[in-house]
Amino acid sequence: MSTHRRDFLKLAGVAAFGSVALSRCQAPTPEVSQDFLAGLTTMTDDIQPIQKLDFANRHNRARSLMRKEGIDSLFLSGSTNLYYFSGINMGGGDRLFAMLLPREGAPVFVCPAFELGRAKERIKYGEDDIRLWEEDEDPFKLAGEILREKGIEKGVIGVDEDLPYWYYYRLAQAVPDAKYRNADAVTHELRMVKEPKEIALIRRAVEVTIQGYKAAFKTIHPKISEGELSQNISLAIGKLGASGGGWVSFEPASSSPHGTMERYSLREGSVILVDGGCRLDNYASDITRTITFGKPSEKVTKVWQTVRRAQKAAIEVIRPGVACQEVDRAARRVVEEAGYGPGYKYFTHRLGHGLGLKGHEPPYMVKGNTLPLKAGMTFTVEPGIYISGEFGVRLEDNVVVTEEGCEVLGNSMATAIDKPFG
Repeated sequence: MSTHRRDFLKLAGVAAFGSVALSRCQAPTPEVSQDFLAGLTTMTDDIQPIQKLDFANRHNRARSLMRKEGIDSLFLSGSTNLYYFSGINMGGGDRLFAMLLPREGAPVFVCPAFELGRAKERIKYGEDDIRLWEEDEDPFKLAGEILREKGIEKGVIGVDEDLPYWYYYRLAQAVPDAKYRNADAVTHELRMVKEPKEIALIRRAVEVTIQGYKAAFKTIHPKISEGELSQNISLAIGKLGASGGGWVSFEPASSSPHGTMERYSLREGSVILVDGGCRLDNYASDITRTITFGKPSEKVTKVWQTVRRAQKAAIEVIRPGVACQEVDRAARRVVEEAGYGPGYKYFTHRLGHGLGLKGHEPPYMVKGNTLPLKAGMTFTVEPGIYISGEFGVRLEDNVVVTEEGCEVLGNSMATAIDKPFG
């Protein structure tokens, strides 16, 4: 996922295309280009958001893991972990807003005094104890006082892996006798295996993304720019009730997995790579399709078909107990056997990454990761082949591991270069 796409994915809380070849879209009528949003209606009115009981269950599960790991309290600030346990997106700047989640007892928030109203409005669980600090006071001293009050000033503090270093430094100064550990033994373990509501939100985000792509792809014409197509994707996703968009690369920009600063125009046979997604209740989708404008060359077709086989091979091995690296290996083997190896020569990146509150989070499908898959894990499967200076092909779908194998969310995998949604 490119930096540009990460930016738009942070905006949260932001007739079928079928098998019609894109060559038929080269000269759309003015009505199609102006009215591609017509007929799109929201797909998000019936989503089930994460609620108080869900947050309470997360706290209880976290405390069980904290007992196992010997952690006395979590210290969370300015991260998706803070949101996961409280429902609030705040902090991470020069003013400390943090949550202390002790192994025993209720959570406590440390909040700038002038932000109290906003905090109460946004915290979805645990808002009963909010400690305030004024602008001329030290919030880390306040955090230390809370830990002493809880009797754990000499205990083990699990620090949010996304915590800015200077936050950790100030906390350690305020509570020098505590021991500090990365909290990921708790946070990763919980978040990698998704709850049913989380899976439903990601599934719907995928479905919205697919429908947004379908609508926007109808607007492709000879003079459309990468930026215009990207904007059309954002507009379509917005009309469908979510926030998001797509990063668009015309060849040869597509030969760089995350695009280039150069802008290119379409010509007959041009490769178009679109990578994007949307968010629902802060949960992300991440979908890539590679198509062509008009008839593809034999070389492009061969690469596309190889990538499709690689994706299919990876999906076929996904099931509980399989090591993450084996999923990558299954796809990479197909790519190498087709002559696009060895290693990362043409397939230049790992196969996939976890998906949830972050666009990129554990687990990672990459060589060396022996973590076994578990039912409920959600991640991307996105093999690619990149011919430097010419074009690149990537197909990306999102899956959830089931007890029997996996479900491809959205059920709209590309089956041919002119059938990007099956």
